[in-house]
Amino acid sequence: MIRRIETDLCVDTTQRFALGFSYGAAMSYALACSRATVFRAVAVQSGGQLSGCSGGAQPIAYLGVHGLRDNVLGISGGRALRDRFVRNNGCTAQNPLEPVQGSLTHRVTAYSGCSAGHPVVWAAFDEGHIAAPQDGAAGDSGSRTWVPQEVWKFFTQFQTSGPPPGTAACRVTGTASAWNTGLTANITIANTGTTAIDGWSLAFTLPDGQTVTSGWNADYSPASGQVTARNVAHNAVIAPGTSVDIGFQATHTGNTAPPSSYTLNGTACAMTVTAPR
Repeated sequence: MIRRIETDLCVDTTQRFALGFSYGAAMSYALACSRATVFRAVAVQSGGQLSGCSGGAQPIAYLGVHGLRDNVLGISGGRALRDRFVRNNGCTAQNPLEPVQGSLTHRVTAYSGCSAGHPVVWAAFDEGHIAAPQDGAAGDSGSRTWVPQEVWKFFTQFQTSGPPPGTAACRVTGTASAWNTGLTANITIANTGTTAIDGWSLAFTLPDGQTVTSGWNADYSPASGQVTARNVAHNAVIAPGTSVDIGFQATHTGNTAPPSSYTLNGTACAMTVTAPR
């Protein structure tokens, strides 16, 4: 889905969010586990661990919403999902106060002590497995529910709080060699700022006719057009004053010009790129 959307549209890659209810919440939780450096935050509404948790050791901003009387995916499971990211995000452990059963109210708790840029918020409500609870009445309420406002407030905080973790000043140095219908590109990503980059996505534009066939030290997608190279496990962090080396092989139809318009986590990088020889 990301490849399809970002190939055709101009997307701020620092503002990707995942949201779901029930099975969709389980899928959003799975993305929090496996794609914590791709998505900025997730909202998990009435979820359970139905889609697994590959990885699950990195921090990500996390909003959990769950009903006290959920008889489909119990709230104890929702608390367990939440607590994984309480730990990952370095938040102070606690048992948040929740509304009394029968009150038909909700209660929102923001955890304290979380690492910068990785808040955890828990919203418990007195109802069952429903998508649109409202205070003071039973059942799904449509426009009267408080959930969309809480999700919107949680996601939009990242638009005004400055660059998220992983954004820093950068310089890209690239060299390439071409032959017949193939070429090899070597790219160095240097962190020239003062903040460590924890998780990175390097986007660049390949000239027409070039297609990536293989790569190293990064995951590349899509294979042509606007390509994004994403970190792998061993090189996710670039400390200030250090760099990582990546590269790829590609085919071409005669145009061997180097890639252009490098951006790291949505921020344009200074470039020193040498055309293929």
